[in-house]
Amino acid sequence: MKVIPYLHDFIGGLSADVRADIDAVASIRCLAKGEAVYRKDDNPTELYRVLEGAIKLCNYSLEGAQITTGEFRPGDCFGEMGVMDGLPRVSHAIASRDSRLSVLSKQQFETLCEKHPEIHRELNRVLCRRVRYLYSLNDEALGLKLHVRLGRTLHRMAYSHGCENELGETYIEISHEELSNMLGASRQSVSKELKSLERSGDIELRYGKIYVNDLALLAEKYEIAVGMEQFAPLYTTDKD
Repeated sequence: MKVIPYLHDFIGGLSADVRADIDAVASIRCLAKGEAVYRKDDNPTELYRVLEGAIKLCNYSLEGAQITTGEFRPGDCFGEMGVMDGLPRVSHAIASRDSRLSVLSKQQFETLCEKHPEIHRELNRVLCRRVRYLYSLNDEALGLKLHVRLGRTLHRMAYSHGCENELGETYIEISHEELSNMLGASRQSVSKELKSLERSGDIELRYGKIYVNDLALLAEKYEIAVGMEQFAPLYTTDKD
């Protein structure tokens, strides 16, 4: 697993003086769980950085099923592509828990970029990494069975979203429904495959959490399923 800091964060990699200029003009916005930052097809006028909480990007099928395409956590930036190309939002951005955001308007962003050319250099680097990540997810969706996709997702999330309890056990706190939204599969199918992974000894399902028994073994089974090493964002997570 290649763990990459600032995978979704072009601000964290900037110099201290540039970050100070950004903080000086950015506004703060608080959202309650379930509140929308923006909706699909909205005109893009702002970009955001998550300070607290989490923001999920999602769309809906014709039948009304939610499909989650990503979740941004503290440190992550989002909304910058629409601000740069001027095209309407392609998904809904919804607070998946109570959240606090740093917000830059399009005009503020453009003024900062003129003053600090390094912003574009760092942003280009982050966007390239994001495209690589999306290519790998596309390969998964097109070529792999649900069982393998689930194993790869749990392996990836153990690095990006994993926590440890007092015994040093790694767990992921996510519901079966949230996993099904991420994988574009029914909750029943995902629950069935989770039980299969539990029977094989890869994971344990305890009290609404998914415990990864052997991260190295999970990697051996699922990481190279599409011929390349997985990679994930680096986050600082709270420990029990």
